[in-house]
Amino acid sequence: MTSSERVLAVAAHADDEIIGAGGTLAMHAAAGHALCILILSSTATSRPGADHTRVGRHRAECARKVADLYGAELHLGTLPDNRFDTVERLSIVQQIEEVVGQWRPTRVYSHSTADLSMDHQITAHCTATATRPLPGASVRTLLAWEIRSATEWAATPFAPTWFQPLSPAAQHLKEQALHIYDSEMRPWPHPRSHQGIHVHAQARGTQIGHEAAEAFTLVRHVQPQEE
Repeated sequence: MTSSERVLAVAAHADDEIIGAGGTLAMHAAAGHALCILILSSTATSRPGADHTRVGRHRAECARKVADLYGAELHLGTLPDNRFDTVERLSIVQQIEEVVGQWRPTRVYSHSTADLSMDHQITAHCTATATRPLPGASVRTLLAWEIRSATEWAATPFAPTWFQPLSPAAQHLKEQALHIYDSEMRPWPHPRSHQGIHVHAQARGTQIGHEAAEAFTLVRHVQPQEE
C-alpha cells in the first residue's frame, strides 16, 4: 500500500463492503488512505412481508454508521434490491462513473463475477466498465472480493490471486462494522455469521502464512509509468 492511495469500494448492498473487504479497508484507513464507499442499493424490496421503507431506512443508517467508523465518504444508491437486472446496465455504469470521476480513486474494490447473486454479478461487470483504463483514468488497480454465502455457491469457483494480511486492529474494526450490520447477519454455522466470517479469515490467513487475511481476485492492474 502506497501513501498516495485513494480507495473506492463499490458494493451492491449495504454490508457487502464489510463482508468482502472490511479488514482491508481498515488497513487502508490505518495507513491514512482516503476512503469512499458506494452502495448501489440500500433498499429492501426483495423481502416479502417486510416494511420496505423502514428496513431501507435502517440499512441506510447502518451504512452511514459504518462509513463514519471507517472515516469514509459515503454514496448511497437506490437500485431495487435483488432486481438489478431490471435496470438499464448503462444507468448503473453511469452511477459508478460519476463517483469515480468525483473521487478519482487509484484502487477500487468490488464484487466478483464468480458469484451466485445476480446483483453482485452485475455490479462486478458495471464496475469493470466504469473503471476501464482510458486516457487520464485514475484507477490503477481493480480487485474483486468474495462474499460469504454467495461466491462459494456459484457455478464458477472464486480463485483468489491477491491476499491482504489483516492486523488484529483491522479484524476488530471489521467486527465492529459487522455488529452495526447485525440485522444482516445469520446464526452459526451459516457462512455469513460472525463466527463464520472470522473462521474464514483465519483460513485465508493460513494460505499465506498469516493469522488472518482477506482474499481477492485481481481484475486489472496498470503499472504507473515511471518518470
